[in-house]
Amino acid sequence: MKKYFVLIGLFIGCLMLASGYPRTIETQILPSATSGWDESIDNWRPIAVDSNGKLITSSGADSAAIKAELLSVGTSVDTIASSSEAIDNNTKQCSQFKVQVVTLTANTSHLLVSGLNGDRKFVEIKSHLPNQQFWVSFTDTAAVNLCRPCTEYFYAEVPSDVDVAIIAASAMTLSVVEGGL
Repeated sequence: MKKYFVLIGLFIGCLMLASGYPRTIETQILPSATSGWDESIDNWRPIAVDSNGKLITSSGADSAAIKAELLSVGTSVDTIASSSEAIDNNTKQCSQFKVQVVTLTANTSHLLVSGLNGDRKFVEIKSHLPNQQFWVSFTDTAAVNLCRPCTEYFYAEVPSDVDVAIIAASAMTLSVVEGGL
């Protein structure tokens, strides 16, 4: 019986492939400004956003014309680009990293002591065994079932002035990575 299901699935897959399903993303997103779908890669048109927030094509428009269209509906490309660069710079650049191994005793809260000399930007916690659950608190103590539950892995952007406490219902070993400036 399984053989028949496999053969039927294979047959349907071949039919879908032969019919061109699914259409390529380009033909679904970039409609021709005149009519129908523009299937030719040579005739792709740049896209922009109209005042209703819908994608439109600009036949023959260059990037400056598209930027002008975007600015006319209140969207500043330069502002968006500079904002995303600022976010990247604030969250991803760290000059220090500290790795420590923490051995938890069952049902005993453990306060993480930062090993960084400067300001902490993030904390990453990983269990040494899969599917082990632990809890994380942003106070000086943690309690089982009363703070954020984590299974095997935890990551958060946590500044130095915030305490991080962890606890587990059973004894376990965790690797802790901190990054900062």
